[in-house]
Amino acid sequence: MPSSADRKRLEVPTHLHERLVEIAIDEDRTVASVVQEIITLGLSQYQSRLAPEAGAVRFTERAARALAFAREEAAPFNHNYLGTEHLLLGLLREGEGVAARVLDKFDVTLPALREYVGYHFGRGAGRASGSPGWVPRARRALALAAEEAERFGSHSVGTEHLLLGLTEVRDGMAARMLGSFGVLDEVRKETLRFILGDAGAGSPPPAPEPPAAAAPQPED
Repeated sequence: MPSSADRKRLEVPTHLHERLVEIAIDEDRTVASVVQEIITLGLSQYQSRLAPEAGAVRFTERAARALAFAREEAAPFNHNYLGTEHLLLGLLREGEGVAARVLDKFDVTLPALREYVGYHFGRGAGRASGSPGWVPRARRALALAAEEAERFGSHSVGTEHLLLGLTEVRDGMAARMLGSFGVLDEVRKETLRFILGDAGAGSPPPAPEPPAAAAPQPED
């Protein structure tokens, strides 16, 4: 357990502190014990709004499939987390959305991405138990994807928005992978061209994505 010197001071608004004092007096307890119980209870029920599993964001059917594929792609590596690299794998494996079309145009292949992940991350010591969660950079990419969808007037997050989110998180592994292939900026520009309805000569736009689907539930 960290020492008191390692802990950061928590500033509590006056009205909240007064309420905590009232509870402590009513229950004949210390304020510290009340705070600890409330924080413990809150954390046990907390669910991030940025996680796909929380259902706060709606995804198109193709985007939902890509998210499910991302989870499946992490399994063979025994990774007990979901990173931006797994999401990129899921988008490419989905195969039909804007993201897959853009990546294919720049010759980014699933075997090449899997080889990159395997080389740089290797495999976990044992099969991951439970349902892996999204790491902070992946959550940031998901949040940015939702912002991109809103910016372009979409009620649902599509594969194109997910790919844009990945390209914006420059310190994430997905962006680093695309950068190592020399196509990071090009992928972002091409994705924007698809969204704006100008895919360029010789690149017919993909069929519209199906209506929005509820966010996928975590797998056991």
